[in-house]
Amino acid sequence: MVILHTDLRIQNVNHAYERATRRERDELTGLHMFEAFPDNPHDPRADGVARLGVSLRRVMRDGAPDTMHIQKYDIPWKNSPTGFTEKFWSPVNSPLLDPEGALVGIVHHVEDVTAVHRELRRIRRAYERTETPTAHDAEAQSLFVRYLAHADEERDRLERLENEVDQLRRALTSRAVIDQAIGIVQAERRCAPDDAFQILVGISQRTNVKLREIAAALVHHATAGDSAPLLPTTW
Repeated sequence: MVILHTDLRIQNVNHAYERATRRERDELTGLHMFEAFPDNPHDPRADGVARLGVSLRRVMRDGAPDTMHIQKYDIPWKNSPTGFTEKFWSPVNSPLLDPEGALVGIVHHVEDVTAVHRELRRIRRAYERTETPTAHDAEAQSLFVRYLAHADEERDRLERLENEVDQLRRALTSRAVIDQAIGIVQAERRCAPDDAFQILVGISQRTNVKLREIAAALVHHATAGDSAPLLPTTW
């Protein structure tokens, strides 16, 4: 958490913010927010300063809290080759009022969600490469659920995050079907699991049908009690 003056100079930060940014309170106090945390000059798409500036001005104009979408905002980082490190934040900015209701500052509260964002990005890339979930899906879902529990009042953000969880859940279901199909191929071809998986991949590539759809068809064929061979002998 950061306490900003109305001129956007940093008045105070808490210990959690010090830990998240690896900056000391004495080092930050008195600096303008965007002097302490400028945009990453190595990222041509960096827009953290512009988006945070809009939110802070809205708080000062309306005298009401402003919840931002998850924001990529790299920060200065010692010992980094570029001098910056990639960070993703969940920010909420709120007015700080005196007893008469006059604006005297802004409370900038952020939650570092970099680890969750990176895990989701890693999983999405894995899905794109293999169409099968990775071994860490359950861990990723657990991280996501814990994050959602702390952000349930932010409806727009929750909707996006819930969609991500739903995608993970569907992927886990697909994995279960694929595992069943691998077992079916093993039984029919008397081969190892890796070989059975490669057979399914080959079918998918030759027929231009997604792997999960091939697997679902094989499982349906098996559970329907059809005695015909599940796979042509040429596959």
